Amino acid sequence: MRKLSNTNFYSLKDSEDIFLIHKENKNFIKYKEFVSDIVRSLEYISKYKEDTITVFIEDAYRFIAIITAGFILKKRVNVLNNNSPKYVESIIDNTMVYISDTENSALNLDEVFESKCNDKWFDVLKETIIDENVYVNFYTSGSTGYPKLIEKTLKQFEAEATKIVNQFTENIKDSLFLYTVPHYHSYGFVFAVLVPFMLETKCINNRINYLETVNNFADYEKITIVTTPAFLKRIDKSSLKIKSKWYLFSSTGMLEEKVNDLCKEIFSTDVTEIYGSTEAGAMAYRRRSENQLWTRLSVVKLKVDENGSIECCSGYTGENVWIHVGDVVNMKNGDEFELLGREDSIVKIEGKRISVQQIDRQILMDKRFKDSYTIYCKSDKREYIASFIVMNNKDRNSEDMKKYVIDYLKGYFETVVLPKKIYFVDSIPRSEIGKIDRKALDAIMEGN
Repeated sequence: MRKLSNTNFYSLKDSEDIFLIHKENKNFIKYKEFVSDIVRSLEYISKYKEDTITVFIEDAYRFIAIITAGFILKKRVNVLNNNSPKYVESIIDNTMVYISDTENSALNLDEVFESKCNDKWFDVLKETIIDENVYVNFYTSGSTGYPKLIEKTLKQFEAEATKIVNQFTENIKDSLFLYTVPHYHSYGFVFAVLVPFMLETKCINNRINYLETVNNFADYEKITIVTTPAFLKRIDKSSLKIKSKWYLFSSTGMLEEKVNDLCKEIFSTDVTEIYGSTEAGAMAYRRRSENQLWTRLSVVKLKVDENGSIECCSGYTGENVWIHVGDVVNMKNGDEFELLGREDSIVKIEGKRISVQQIDRQILMDKRFKDSYTIYCKSDKREYIASFIVMNNKDRNSEDMKKYVIDYLKGYFETVVLPKKIYFVDSIPRSEIGKIDRKALDAIMEGN
């Protein structure tokens, strides 16, 4: 199986085969062009003595070329998950080179990719294979909003991608890969970069933002879409004009059953949900029409601690390394489990145990509400939960609706665990892959 770490890129320097297709499906990038752009990147990155390059590049093709050059030069590659100025400022120091498609970049990427190739780097490629033990580290902020660096090797990511290929080969081989998830998140890196490269199948050069873009690929019989619940929640049947044999991966959060039903109506297939984390990688999957429970991937070992929290060990977490994932589960047998929620979603209010996700699920059972997110809060004087709710009809009186919410929830929960504060918002603040922005929620609370 082909991997970044076992590919001799020199052997591809004259290849006319297609590497990536532009998402408008009007142009494409050949492997020989990709190799030339690696050579251009090597010329510029090699001038820096620092061991680490820290990267945020929106353009997926340029991202792949730059990090591949970094791997060849045995640089540690740190991947940022956003490029907001203060966020970048909090991370970048004099031990690393920042490479981005913004003005703060140490390299001007337009200059790099328009430069002439220095032939000496082709000679280097002739003798060089990427070391699988190079580090490619992803920053993640989870719900805290503060950057956390997850350190992993390319070998670990390729082991995860290999498992995905082996598990789902029949469904995804000979398929065009489209994706809506950013390549600078670990899920996108594995499923939208490494997996298509291993399969030697065609992939687009950048993520799509709208389902309508898929219509550019009417001539493909099989299409795999790597996406998220946040994207699938927004799709509309009228947007899809073409027919294909579809396969859908979704991760970064649980998919609501009604959204899966919508996907079955539009694509005539279930969504394959992937359960995992940046630290642990892909751990389990489910297709709702086959099983409502999550099934572990065969290379993954799972166990629960005394509090019911799941832990994971696999070939891509490191030998005998167990990762505490932070989710509470109900293990049904050695292979299957029910996901109950985050550890921090199950709280005690005045001695009463409650899952804040239960509150959200119940709120969303009422058609007056479009979205909901409930959090646990603690002050010097008390502990309570607060709910952020998006109404379907925003013209309703908010005070009347707050009373309605409380009266409605009283039918399902004890009074002591009901939300003490309710905020009606235009939308729940989430990142581009659907993760909750807790700092934004705190700002809403502070402003009220």
